[in-house]
Amino acid sequence: MGDGPLADVSVVEMTGHRAGPFCGALLADMGADVVKIERPGVGDPARSQGIGPDGKSGYFMANNRNKRSVTLDLKSSAGREAALELLADADVFVENFGYGVTDKLGIGYDDVRERNPNIVYASIKGYGETGPMKEKPGLDLILQAEGGLMSVTGPEDGAPVKVGQAIGDLTTGMFAALGVLARLYERERADEFTGKFDVGLFDSIVALLNEYLTEYSMDGSVPGPQGVTHQTLVPYQRFETADGAIVTGVPSDDRWDDFVDLLGRKELREHPTNAVRRENADRVVGIIQAELELETTEFWVERLTKAGFPCGPINDVADVVEHDQTAARDLVVPHEDPDWGECVLPGHPINFPEYDTVVRSPAPRLGEHTDAVFADVVDDQTTLEEWTEDGAFGEN
Repeated sequence: MGDGPLADVSVVEMTGHRAGPFCGALLADMGADVVKIERPGVGDPARSQGIGPDGKSGYFMANNRNKRSVTLDLKSSAGREAALELLADADVFVENFGYGVTDKLGIGYDDVRERNPNIVYASIKGYGETGPMKEKPGLDLILQAEGGLMSVTGPEDGAPVKVGQAIGDLTTGMFAALGVLARLYERERADEFTGKFDVGLFDSIVALLNEYLTEYSMDGSVPGPQGVTHQTLVPYQRFETADGAIVTGVPSDDRWDDFVDLLGRKELREHPTNAVRRENADRVVGIIQAELELETTEFWVERLTKAGFPCGPINDVADVVEHDQTAARDLVVPHEDPDWGECVLPGHPINFPEYDTVVRSPAPRLGEHTDAVFADVVDDQTTLEEWTEDGAFGEN
């Protein structure tokens, strides 16, 4: 069936760190041919960040699987011309330079569109390409704070903390991939096509505030850190067990009596609706906690699951890697890296049953595919030699 639903899509990616590379990785996982342009001798900064054993970056490996790497010096006229020739036949270009940088380099949307009117041009920025802060650089941690997400994260009545992963980067990468797919779909149907779009980390994080924004407009409420409870449901939170902890809850009032029967705490019938339970949250949660701490996590997970209540233990990374559901869904993929050896990489989160979406190739070495890629771009060997002599691919 081929390598995925995007097997006929060509992508050129000129990104670094996480948001842009994650977008490219998602597209590559779905079969797109993703060529990553990197700076000669340096490459994506992620290559030297998040360094693990033997100087190998799991950060880079996870977000650049299934791609090919070429090096180009875009400050040279030959490098710029090589980039434009590569983009002339591409379906998609993904970049996350600072505001205005691609225009200065001669690979802005108008420059690329002149060669390729059908290009889908995805720009990822800290604050997007409009508004008073468009020129300000933005990184995940700063945007989690400024975008409001940090204010609702952390222990109740405690100081705000960041989410445990770079949620702004990763969400922006997902939104960018979604935008690419939307533009590709539109391109097949539009009489006049404008392929440019942009997404900012600030935009993505504000979007994650979701109903908090609407509720603020309704009653002026400003939530603080949510701890391990839910903003609307009681109970729906972490509870201690005899040997650990569990997260569980009751998603609808019509299951409340069943939950009370399962716990054997009849006094809880005094709180039949979520509205009443929210008004008496301390009492309700206290009774449930007193009961759950009498048995083990395994006991409660088995019993609650059998009764049809959502529940689960609080797993760490090691638990997730070894989880049966992780294996069944190929969410962690065994991998042989040419430098590191045996390891695992994150799989693709969308399940296409007719396609094999496991990792097909490792994160590339810097410039590993430069010769092969540009041999297909140029019409003659003389042009390739001239580009090389003129420093298109870095110092000779």
